[in-house]
Amino acid sequence: MGTMGQHHVRILSRFPGVRLTGLYDSDPARSEEICRRHGCSAVGSLDELLDNVDAVTVAAPTTLHADIGERCLKQGIHLLMEKPLAHDVDSAARLLALSRDSGALLMVGHVERYNPAIGKLMEIIRSVPEQIISIDARRLAPFDGSRCLDVDVLYDLLIHDIDLALEIADSDIDRISATGRRVFSAQNDVAHTTIEFQSRAVAVFWTAKCSPRKVRLITVTTPSRYLVADTLSRSLTVYTAEQVPTQGLDVCLMGDIRCEEIAVPDEEPLQREIEDFVQAIRQGRKPIVDGERALKAMKALDLVAQSIAGTCGQ
Repeated sequence: MGTMGQHHVRILSRFPGVRLTGLYDSDPARSEEICRRHGCSAVGSLDELLDNVDAVTVAAPTTLHADIGERCLKQGIHLLMEKPLAHDVDSAARLLALSRDSGALLMVGHVERYNPAIGKLMEIIRSVPEQIISIDARRLAPFDGSRCLDVDVLYDLLIHDIDLALEIADSDIDRISATGRRVFSAQNDVAHTTIEFQSRAVAVFWTAKCSPRKVRLITVTTPSRYLVADTLSRSLTVYTAEQVPTQGLDVCLMGDIRCEEIAVPDEEPLQREIEDFVQAIRQGRKPIVDGERALKAMKALDLVAQSIAGTCGQ
């Protein structure tokens, strides 16, 4: 269990109307230590846990997602799987099929969807619809020798921004091109990706886990606005041009550009994610990122991986 798992326990241990039955981890000492802090019970096996629950949240290495997910869904247990849904598209599709067959809810924890800065960004984009011209996503992290070593930078970091771009552009993909390289590990540690959508929107992604500085920025450009969301500081800045150039007229410059810092709620993204999971179960509705949406993001990520492999000859 990594850092994310212990935060799941922390939030669920105090969540109204939820009884935290237990925690399973392959490291018994770590399970006991976390349970002492949060007043829950450590169980000796996954089977023991699944025999006594209605719902499970999974924060495990990506390579284990398919196996754990299948075991949960075959028993009809509602499942929140931290991103990505699985380690490949075929495995993800099997989990989605199992969810449909069993009737169990399948949600994927794309936690950036629940960042309050992203929430406000989406709210503004939807409240005043405009053509999306471009999306620029920069997600950089230092290499610490421990983070998600079972997957490359695509499944570790880029998956967040692919999911966000698909939601913002709201269009089918026309073309993908990408390059990547290894730096400190045996897998791609850095990637540069461009996605062209059928709507003519263009998304550019700068992704790396070999940067000395952590960066989490996404910007969206429309004909009259430039929106900058920083998910580390949980801030949103919007630049708006009150006068916009018009084709066929003599207006040729943007004018009266104003800058506004948008108020963003001080809320923990993971708390909001788990709340969506619980309420989706209670209300019988889809969560923000259900299995189908997560599979769509994985299919796009697979095209990125294919482009990198073709470029690099891997």
